Amino acid sequence: MLSPRILAVFAVFSLTVGPNLYAAQCSNASLNGTYAFSGQGFGEVTPDISSAGFAPFAQTGLAVYDGKGHITSGTFTYSTTTANGGSFRGTFTGTYAVNADCSGTAITDLGDGNLFHFDLVVQTPSTHTLINTDPGALISVYVAHRIGGEN
Repeated sequence: MLSPRILAVFAVFSLTVGPNLYAAQCSNASLNGTYAFSGQGFGEVTPDISSAGFAPFAQTGLAVYDGKGHITSGTFTYSTTTANGGSFRGTFTGTYAVNADCSGTAITDLGDGNLFHFDLVVQTPSTHTLINTDPGALISVYVAHRIGGEN
């Protein structure tokens, strides 16, 4: 017979292991639909803009994942402190790869030769986080939540 103490330990163990069961099920199909994202961080700038060598930024937008490794469309608004000042808007496309352990990578293309590289983690089918891995992106973290599409 199982004692209440053993049942309590088993329940706690199940709660800590349970969320990790999703991790074994990730693939490119884990990202499918339209996701709203936001992020902030610091980007490398010249000393005439900041003597510290970096400036803060904030960004928000939408990205559409097709579940097959392609970011079919995306829009963004980017705001920072630069010599030009203010905000700018743009569009992008890209590719991504999600591993079975729910880690992955993404590359976005602004269409003008500028590529941005990210490491990502799928937390649930509706939420993932990304961090920019390009040189000069000192701290650039993004959180994305699905707002439309599959599942």
